[in-house]
Amino acid sequence: MGLQGLASTTQRSMTFKANLGSDIVQVFKFVNYLRKPTVYTCRVDKPGAQKQGQVEKGKEVRAPAQLVDFVPETVTINAPAADSYDGTELSVNIRYEPSSLGESRAVLTVSSPEGGEYICTLAGISSAPQPKGPFKIGAKSPPIEFTNPFFEAAEFVIRIDNPCFTASVKSPVKIDGKKKLPITLTYKATQGFPNTGRLIISTGDLPPWIFYLQGE
Repeated sequence: MGLQGLASTTQRSMTFKANLGSDIVQVFKFVNYLRKPTVYTCRVDKPGAQKQGQVEKGKEVRAPAQLVDFVPETVTINAPAADSYDGTELSVNIRYEPSSLGESRAVLTVSSPEGGEYICTLAGISSAPQPKGPFKIGAKSPPIEFTNPFFEAAEFVIRIDNPCFTASVKSPVKIDGKKKLPITLTYKATQGFPNTGRLIISTGDLPPWIFYLQGE
């Protein structure tokens, strides 16, 4: 008797919370009941978006790549054969990296032609950037990495509220979407000024990103 995987009848959900400019990873788990090896593919779409490979009027339609705040850390999962009726548990890491303040949603689909399909609603809640640090700034301090959280290139204003610290990057600076900018800082003690300060990065009317600095 041959056994074949059946699609999941319950749609699950996952909720992510992260500050704008940061990310968080959660694990989506599912079970393969197929009694032979198979491969599952992972895809994340905007709610209501057309699935890749959907057939419409006799023709296969390939949906274009979509810009979403959720990314599976692997696209394919090699599932071993289930060795019992309980199946084999598998997992995939889902990374949430918000590109705006507020809420965002997407749909995760994990599917195999024979193993079935699992669908999960992904909900993300993004809040204002939180201060980081203090970062110790000395002769050979590693750079502070700042990531443009948006999908599009944007211009950022960089300033420091203590003249004892200087940055290697001129302000304003344009950063491509989702790209990192390393900012090297130097510190020179000056009489009358404390050895602490703030690196402040801002764009538009959004709350700024603040990095506390401590000179050594």
